[in-house]
Formats: sequence, C-alpha cells, structure tokens
Amino acid sequence: MGNEVEQWQQGEIVTIEAGTGVGKSYFIKNTLYEKAKREGTKILFLLNRTRLKDQFNEEIQKDGKSDIIDIFTYQKVENRLGRENNATLKDEYGYIVCDEFHYFLTESIYNSRTEDSFKLIMSHSNKTRIFMSATADITIDFFKFKDIEYRSYYVPHDYSHIKELLFYRDEKVLEKYLSKVRKGYKAIAFFTQATKAYELHKRFEDSMFVCAEGNAEFKKYINKDQIRLMLTEETFNEKYLFTTSTLDNGINLRDQQLKYIVCDIQDVDVLIQCLGRKRIIDTKDKVTVVIKNITDKEIGQKIKAKNQIINPTQYLLENGSMKYIEKYPRYYSNPLVYDKLNKDKTGYDKAVNELRFFKECSDKKNLELLLENQDGYLNHIKTKLQKENFIMLDEKYEKATLEDYLDERIGHRLYKEEQMKLAKKINLTDGRSRLQKSCNSFNTYFYDNCLPYTIKDKNIDQRRVLGDGSNNPNYKKSYWLIAKFSVN
Repeated sequence: MGNEVEQWQQGEIVTIEAGTGVGKSYFIKNTLYEKAKREGTKILFLLNRTRLKDQFNEEIQKDGKSDIIDIFTYQKVENRLGRENNATLKDEYGYIVCDEFHYFLTESIYNSRTEDSFKLIMSHSNKTRIFMSATADITIDFFKFKDIEYRSYYVPHDYSHIKELLFYRDEKVLEKYLSKVRKGYKAIAFFTQATKAYELHKRFEDSMFVCAEGNAEFKKYINKDQIRLMLTEETFNEKYLFTTSTLDNGINLRDQQLKYIVCDIQDVDVLIQCLGRKRIIDTKDKVTVVIKNITDKEIGQKIKAKNQIINPTQYLLENGSMKYIEKYPRYYSNPLVYDKLNKDKTGYDKAVNELRFFKECSDKKNLELLLENQDGYLNHIKTKLQKENFIMLDEKYEKATLEDYLDERIGHRLYKEEQMKLAKKINLTDGRSRLQKSCNSFNTYFYDNCLPYTIKDKNIDQRRVLGDGSNNPNYKKSYWLIAKFSVN
C-alpha cells in the first residue's frame, strides 16, 4: 500500500483482501493509528468473534493504543440496533474498520441481523470505512452489484505450505486416519456441527474441545482455562483440537508440531478461514489438509433446497407483497423474507433480507458451476488451494473400514434391512452397475480380498418371545450371521 493511505479521502470505502500473516492487523495498530492520531480522530474496530475481540483488546492495551482504537463486535452493534431503531455511531470516529467483513454475507444464513450492522456502517458516508478479509470475493461482488464505489487492495494467497491435500467421505475413515497421527505431532479439526466435534473429543483422550459459548447444549464441555491458554500462547498442549467454526478467524496458532488440519466445513469461504488459523513459521513448516468431500448428488440437493427459498423471494421482488401473500400461504416460512412496518406505519409489508438473498443466489450459482464437471467440488478445492493433485482417503482405508463394520456385527442377526445396509457398505456391482445382494457374492469378495469373514444365510428365527418377555417381531423371519475366522 505504501504511502497511498495518505491519499484516502474522507468517506471513502477501502477493501483489503489478503490472507493471514501479511500485516492487516499491524496496519491498523500502527499506520492507521498514527494517521488517526494526527487528524485528531478515532478508529472504531469491529470484529465478528468475542474471543477475537478479547485477544485484540489485550494487544491494544499492551501496546498503549486504546486512546485511539475502540473495539466492539458486530453482534454488540446489532443488539443495540435491536433496542434503538435510530442508533448511530459516535462522531469521534473518523474510521470504521470492518475486520473479517465476509461476516455480513457468510453469517447472514445464521444471523438475519448482519444486514442491520451493514446498513448502519454504510449509512455513515462521512467516515472512511475499511473492509478487511482473507475471503472477500462474495462481499466485493455485492459491492459491484450495488454499484458501490471502493478503493481495492489485494495480496495473492500462498498455499505452498500445504504438503498434501486429502479428502474423505466416511467418518470412520477420518477416525482411523487421526488415530495414526505420529507422536509429537498435532491436529486441529473443524466441524460445522458441535455434535461431531464433541464425539471425536470423547473418542480421543489427549484432546481439547471448543464450540461457541452461546451453544447451550455443548458449552458445558468447554475448558475455559485451556482456551485462555491457547489464545495467550497461540498453541494448545493436547494432541488434538476438535472445534466448530467458532475458531474460523482471528485466532493464531503458531506451532510447528501442528501438522494436520481437518475441515468438515461446506462453505468454502469459512473453510479457507479455518485453514488460515495455522500461522506458518518458516519454509519447513508444512501441513497436511484433510477435507470432507461433497458429492455431486449432495450438490444437486443443495441447489434444490436453495431454489425453494430463492424462487419465492424473486417472486416477491417482481410482484410485490400482495401477490406474494396470495401465492404463498401463511404457513409458508421463508428465511429470506420478513415483515417490515410500512411507511405510513399502518401495517406491514413483506421485505427481503438483501444480504442473505445475494448470498443464497451466489452460493447457488457456484454450486451449479461445480456440477458442470465430474467431481466438481474436489477439483474446485484443489484449484483454490493451488494443488496439482489430491488423495481420496476412503480408497486407502476402505478395506480397514469394512473390517470395522463387519467386526461390530459379528454374532448379530442381520434381517432384511440390515442385509441391505451391508450390501450398500460392501457396494459390489455387476457389469450393469446393479448392486449385488447375495451371500455368495459377498463371500467370494471376502475370499478374493483376503478378508477373514464369511456370511451364513438361510437362518430362521424360531424365538417367539425375546429375553425381556416381549413378542419377537422377527419370529419366523430369515437372517444372516457374520463369522470371523483366524488367519495363521
């Protein structure tokens, strides 16, 4: 950027798109701080995570910069707007810095009020507004769509520190892979759902669990002392860290023992943010990235789900509230549409959450692009991370995972439904791609692949009553039994 900051005009909009570790925070705490101090004005620094706010607050206090820089979360601004319709920002702020500004669109799916904070910030045209993020594409596209003028800076991403790119589908495959992480190495795994993160935390003894403090079901499992130490030391002592995307940005982990990053995150922008939590120390500091694949079938299902909310919203924009209400009954709930007090305050009109609508349309378009080629998601991520190839872990661990599946069912009666599940797990097909379902085909497969199992069919359940005294619903039904034999 050089000295170009001195050319910025009051009220200008500036976007800075750059990955981690290139000096965005340093620029705010030093260059912009000095400029604001000379001008006799202040900086309002907005962030999207409480933990990130606390971390940055400590840095500001330590550096003696709190006289010029005030730090708040977007959520605090939104809460105030919920209480005061006419809330505004103080005149003393000459600069509004929106860190991780992908927040406005990315999190509009979970938080309908991101639109409120965005509109408030954009309404202060007398203040210089600076938007920073490592994943700015979609928000910049929104600026272009709205014909919002801005001054832009871009630093290319560098993913040369990624040693290997792996994908997986089966959760058991991931577990088996993580169980083989070498002694002295660490792994961090990000999940959309806290349930998955917590389940793995329970299975791996030397592990740490993190989720949002607002998660009522799982927050009781958080060790706040561990988190506090992690934020201060920028590392964690455990071998594994299982977390939701609450740690997707702003948190730095400087640890050369951290060799594996796992992401079960479907939003690509959030995924990129998660990968950025590992700060690279030197050219020898390499990581293996493991990502859950999204199949073409799942992508098609996502497009269908998005159409179910996009199409009615488009109808509202084109035909107005009355036509919309006539076409879509009261019981129809659209997360993109809300009731807004009309101008004369005599009733309500239907209004559209513009940010989320744009986000959903953008996501749909990107999903459709992925379907243009086979394995579109795999190849898109490969290109995004500047890799020439990738490895499917399921193919590597398929045999081991099948053995786990069979072991869990030894001695159990497999009735028709369980037989079909087993057939799908083995996934044998003939020359016409028809799924094979017979014991003979499975036993032949086991023999050919040196798997020490056999299935006995044509068993009939002769039990009229179960051990607990209840009637046996499977009386006179046939079942299979799996047996495992010793291999010398």
